[in-house]
Order: sequence, then C-alpha cells, then structure tokens
Amino acid sequence: MHLEKRISALLEATQNWLNKDNEYLSTAYDQTVREGFFSFEDVKYALLAIREAVSETAVRDWVQRAGLSDTSSAEGQNVLCLHAGNIPLVGFQDAFAAILSGATYYGKISRKDPYLLPTFLNEVKKTGVFSDIDIQWVHSLKHLEGLQTDKILFAGSEDSVPGVKQRIEELHLASSKTRYLVRTAHFSIACLANPQDLRMEELVEAVFRYGGKGCRSVAIVVAPVGLDEVKSELTDHVRDFWSKNPQQESPGPRLKYRYAYNRAITRTQVWLNDFLLQEGGLEMDQDFICYWVQGDEQKAAELAAGAGDRLQSVYVTDSETRIPGFEERTELLSVAQAPPLDWKPDGTDTLEWLTER
Repeated sequence: MHLEKRISALLEATQNWLNKDNEYLSTAYDQTVREGFFSFEDVKYALLAIREAVSETAVRDWVQRAGLSDTSSAEGQNVLCLHAGNIPLVGFQDAFAAILSGATYYGKISRKDPYLLPTFLNEVKKTGVFSDIDIQWVHSLKHLEGLQTDKILFAGSEDSVPGVKQRIEELHLASSKTRYLVRTAHFSIACLANPQDLRMEELVEAVFRYGGKGCRSVAIVVAPVGLDEVKSELTDHVRDFWSKNPQQESPGPRLKYRYAYNRAITRTQVWLNDFLLQEGGLEMDQDFICYWVQGDEQKAAELAAGAGDRLQSVYVTDSETRIPGFEERTELLSVAQAPPLDWKPDGTDTLEWLTER
C-alpha cells in the first residue's frame, strides 16, 4: 500500500475517532472511568494531548525524519506491540507508528487500559484502506500463539523483561531473527535553572499528572533553591491542581513510613497525604515520591547519568538551557505530559526503528 494512502487513512481515522459525536469512544471513556482504570480528568487530558499532537504537518515531518517512503518501509513484516497501561492511551504512538510504517500490526491490549485504544484501531479499519489482516489486536497473547513476528515492541521494568520474553517463547511468537525494542525508562528529571522563573504550574503538571506513573513524569527536580524556600507556594499549586484533577490512586502504607523516617532525621519534606516531596535521599524505590535537589545544570547532568536506563527525559524551562551530555534527551517542561507525535521513548525514534531492515 502506498505511503500516501496510509497517511490519509490515519489522519482521517484520528479525526473521526476524536469527534465529539463518536459514541464508541464515549462509551469506552465512560467504561474506563466507571471501572476505575483512570480518572475522567486524566483520560480527557490524554485525548486532548493526542488531538494537539496529530496533524498532517506532524505526520509528514515525522515520516521525513524517519526516512519512511514507498521504497523504505516495514511492509511485509509482522510487528507485535505489547501495549503498556500505566497511563491512558500510552500505547497510541506505537500503534500509530506501526500502521504508518506499513507493517502488519498486531496489538496486545493492556488489561489496565482495555477500552480506549481499540476504539482508535476500529476507526482505522473503518476507513476501508486496511484489510482485517493488516490490523489485529487481542486482549490475551494466547490468541496469537504461533504467530511469527519480525519485530516486537514493549515497555516495562528491567525485572519484567525476562518474564515477558519467556512468555513470547512459550507461545512461539518470535524466532532467532526477531528484533526487540524494549523500553525500560521509568521517570524524567526537571531542571529549573532560572531562580526568577520556576514555572510552578508546569512543574506540578509534570509531577502530578497521572499520579506520576508515566516515564515522562518528573520524579527528580533540580532547582537553584531549596525545597524549604518554595514549599508553601508549591503546596498551593498542588492543592489547586488536585482540586481540578483528583489523583486516581492512593499510595500504600510505605509512603507514610518514609514520611515518618524523614521527620525523624529532620529531612525537609512536603507531606501531601497521597504524595511526598522530599529534599535529597534519592532512593527511587517507590511511587508517589518526588525528590528535590538543590543544584544547577551540571547537577542535573550528574543525576541523569546516574539514572542510566531508567531516565526518559530532562526538562528545562528555557530552550537555551543546556544539560551537558543529554542535549538529545532535553525537552521543554511545558510538553512533559503532552509530547509531540514523534517523541522518542528511551531515546529511540519508533518509526525509524520500525522502518529499519
């Protein structure tokens, strides 16, 4: 199939999918919220972010940068996407890229986000450009047993990777030639270099949206001032954010133990009942904690280097700010939770990787 047809079909499908009169998406939205997978506000935010990200210009620019063409594509390849479900529609980019690449798309829908992505895939099929063979998805890998894949994409912690690969082998879904793209990034860092412009609203959005569960969510803040100097202002912004975007999940008792420990050693912290901000002590051993570190761009670079494969991005508030050694991972804080269509999970261009032979 010609690339132009795929581009037109995906743009048409996205527009129809996001149409306010789309009853299928509305039903999936309601089910997702009613069954407690994600909050109303977080699903709305995710859909608005996709609406802003997907345009003809964005798609064509991505195609050009990735080197995708009629003569350089993934046509004839079977691509399996094991979609994550830590935040709503986190698998959208993988699905969009796989279909755009020309590959035969097979998706394993996450049990933690079972309703939303299939409504988009249905809209793609309804364009009539793709056959039933081109786009398929399941809710259990068992239903794809014996499928020989050329490429497999999935995200998860480093600890989960062996188990996932073992399951793939048990179901004979891969061969010795199958290529894997495994994403293991867990969090991002924000560097607020300008003491006169700490961008509290943008920072709170980046830290607290989705309860901090996304790899683009900020878990470490590097700032020129200590937490004690901004804790009152920061708390006000968090309370305001939560009044409009209630946190879906509550942490377990371990968070209270950490709070008690911090008090015992007189560590500066901000206790928010369902979230904890603390200065220093970067253990990175549980969710619902954001760490505040006083420092500059060099300190941010040191922390980024120490994070290794767990790091997704480093955010700055000024495009002129440089994080030594992490220029390619540096993005603006304002787009932390609403990335462009062609953003690079774990530093890899998904469409470019799919197109490689």
